[in-house]
Amino acid sequence: MDQRGSNERLGSDQERHPAITAAAILFFLTAAVWVVHFFLTAGYFLLTGAVLGQNSAPHGKIEDAFGVDTALMAYGLYAAVLVLGVLAGVWLWRSRRRGAVLGALTLVAGPPFWDGFGLPFPPIIAFIQLGLMAVGWRSLR
Repeated sequence: MDQRGSNERLGSDQERHPAITAAAILFFLTAAVWVVHFFLTAGYFLLTGAVLGQNSAPHGKIEDAFGVDTALMAYGLYAAVLVLGVLAGVWLWRSRRRGAVLGALTLVAGPPFWDGFGLPFPPIIAFIQLGLMAVGWRSLR
Protein backbone atom coordinates (compact mmCIF):
# COMPACT_ATOMS: atom_id res chain seq x y z
CA MET A 1 0.00 0.00 0.00
CA ASP A 2 1.24 3.47 -0.85
CA GLN A 3 1.96 5.40 2.35
CA ARG A 4 1.81 8.77 0.64
CA GLY A 5 -1.75 8.17 -0.57
CA SER A 6 -2.80 7.16 2.92
CA ASN A 7 -1.23 10.27 4.43
CA GLU A 8 -2.83 12.52 1.83
CA ARG A 9 -6.26 11.19 2.75
CA LEU A 10 -5.58 11.79 6.42
CA GLY A 11 -4.21 15.24 5.68
CA SER A 12 -7.31 16.31 3.78
CA ASP A 13 -9.49 15.63 6.81
CA GLN A 14 -7.17 17.62 9.05
CA GLU A 15 -7.18 20.60 6.70
CA ARG A 16 -10.94 21.06 6.68
CA HIS A 17 -11.82 24.41 8.19
CA PRO A 18 -14.04 24.17 11.28
CA ALA A 19 -16.55 26.55 9.66
CA ILE A 20 -16.88 24.19 6.69
CA THR A 21 -17.45 21.27 9.07
CA ALA A 22 -20.18 23.25 10.83
CA ALA A 23 -21.82 24.20 7.51
CA ALA A 24 -21.81 20.56 6.36
CA ILE A 25 -23.38 19.42 9.62
CA LEU A 26 -26.07 22.10 9.29
CA PHE A 27 -26.95 20.82 5.80
CA PHE A 28 -27.34 17.30 7.22
CA LEU A 29 -29.35 18.43 10.24
CA THR A 30 -31.65 20.71 8.24
CA ALA A 31 -32.67 17.83 6.00
CA ALA A 32 -33.02 15.34 8.85
CA VAL A 33 -35.12 17.65 11.03
CA TRP A 34 -37.39 18.61 8.16
CA VAL A 35 -38.00 14.98 7.13
CA VAL A 36 -38.80 13.94 10.70
CA HIS A 37 -41.06 16.96 11.16
CA PHE A 38 -42.82 16.30 7.84
CA PHE A 39 -43.62 12.68 8.62
CA LEU A 40 -44.65 13.36 12.20
CA THR A 41 -47.01 16.21 11.30
CA ALA A 42 -48.04 17.25 7.82
CA GLY A 43 -46.85 14.23 5.85
CA TYR A 44 -49.29 11.76 7.36
CA PHE A 45 -52.21 14.13 7.00
CA LEU A 46 -51.33 15.25 3.48
CA LEU A 47 -50.81 11.69 2.27
CA THR A 48 -54.07 10.44 3.78
CA GLY A 49 -55.84 13.53 2.48
CA ALA A 50 -54.62 12.89 -1.07
CA VAL A 51 -55.44 9.17 -0.94
CA LEU A 52 -58.66 9.21 1.07
CA GLY A 53 -59.92 12.65 0.12
CA GLN A 54 -59.87 13.89 3.71
CA ASN A 55 -58.14 17.17 4.33
CA SER A 56 -57.14 17.45 7.97
CA ALA A 57 -53.57 18.58 7.39
CA PRO A 58 -52.06 21.65 8.96
CA HIS A 59 -52.59 24.39 6.38
CA GLY A 60 -49.81 26.38 4.78
CA LYS A 61 -49.89 29.11 2.17
CA ILE A 62 -49.19 26.67 -0.65
CA GLU A 63 -51.97 24.29 0.32
CA ASP A 64 -54.44 27.12 0.96
CA ALA A 65 -53.73 28.70 -2.41
CA PHE A 66 -53.37 25.62 -4.62
CA GLY A 67 -54.81 22.59 -2.82
CA VAL A 68 -53.50 19.33 -1.41
CA ASP A 69 -52.23 17.89 -4.70
CA THR A 70 -50.05 20.91 -5.39
CA ALA A 71 -48.86 20.94 -1.78
CA LEU A 72 -47.74 17.33 -2.16
CA MET A 73 -45.86 18.24 -5.33
CA ALA A 74 -44.26 21.21 -3.54
CA TYR A 75 -43.23 18.93 -0.67
CA GLY A 76 -41.61 16.63 -3.22
CA LEU A 77 -39.76 19.53 -4.85
CA TYR A 78 -38.55 20.77 -1.48
CA ALA A 79 -37.42 17.23 -0.64
CA ALA A 80 -35.34 17.28 -3.86
CA VAL A 81 -33.79 20.61 -2.77
CA LEU A 82 -32.98 19.04 0.61
CA VAL A 83 -31.37 16.02 -1.06
CA LEU A 84 -29.18 18.41 -3.04
CA GLY A 85 -28.39 20.13 0.27
CA VAL A 86 -27.26 16.82 1.72
CA LEU A 87 -25.06 16.28 -1.34
CA ALA A 88 -23.63 19.76 -0.76
CA GLY A 89 -22.97 18.76 2.85
CA VAL A 90 -21.12 15.62 1.71
CA TRP A 91 -18.98 17.65 -0.68
CA LEU A 92 -18.30 20.25 2.01
CA TRP A 93 -17.30 17.47 4.38
CA ARG A 94 -14.75 16.44 1.75
CA SER A 95 -13.63 20.09 1.44
CA ARG A 96 -14.91 20.47 -2.11
CA ARG A 97 -15.64 23.95 -3.38
CA ARG A 98 -18.53 22.61 -5.46
CA GLY A 99 -20.24 21.76 -2.16
CA ALA A 100 -20.28 25.43 -1.19
CA VAL A 101 -21.59 26.41 -4.63
CA LEU A 102 -24.33 23.76 -4.57
CA GLY A 103 -25.14 24.65 -0.98
CA ALA A 104 -25.55 28.30 -1.88
CA LEU A 105 -27.82 27.34 -4.80
CA THR A 106 -30.02 25.20 -2.55
CA LEU A 107 -30.25 28.06 -0.07
CA VAL A 108 -31.36 30.36 -2.90
CA ALA A 109 -34.03 27.82 -3.94
CA GLY A 110 -35.37 27.48 -0.38
CA PRO A 111 -37.24 30.74 0.42
CA PRO A 112 -40.41 30.02 -1.59
CA PHE A 113 -40.75 26.72 0.28
CA TRP A 114 -39.92 28.24 3.68
CA ASP A 115 -42.60 30.88 3.15
CA GLY A 116 -45.11 28.50 1.61
CA PHE A 117 -44.81 25.93 4.39
CA GLY A 118 -44.44 28.51 7.17
CA LEU A 119 -41.01 27.30 8.30
CA PRO A 120 -39.61 29.86 10.78
CA PHE A 121 -35.97 28.81 11.27
CA PRO A 122 -34.53 28.07 7.80
CA PRO A 123 -33.79 31.73 6.96
CA ILE A 124 -31.69 32.08 10.11
CA ILE A 125 -29.93 28.78 9.46
CA ALA A 126 -29.33 29.76 5.81
CA PHE A 127 -27.58 32.98 6.80
CA ILE A 128 -25.43 31.03 9.27
CA GLN A 129 -24.57 28.45 6.58
CA LEU A 130 -23.65 31.15 4.05
CA GLY A 131 -21.48 32.89 6.63
CA LEU A 132 -19.72 29.65 7.58
CA MET A 133 -19.07 28.79 3.93
CA ALA A 134 -17.70 32.29 3.31
CA VAL A 135 -15.37 32.05 6.31
CA GLY A 136 -14.03 28.67 5.19
CA TRP A 137 -14.03 29.34 1.42
CA ARG A 138 -10.23 29.52 1.09
CA SER A 139 -9.80 26.05 2.62
CA LEU A 140 -11.93 24.43 -0.09
CA ARG A 141 -10.40 22.68 -3.10
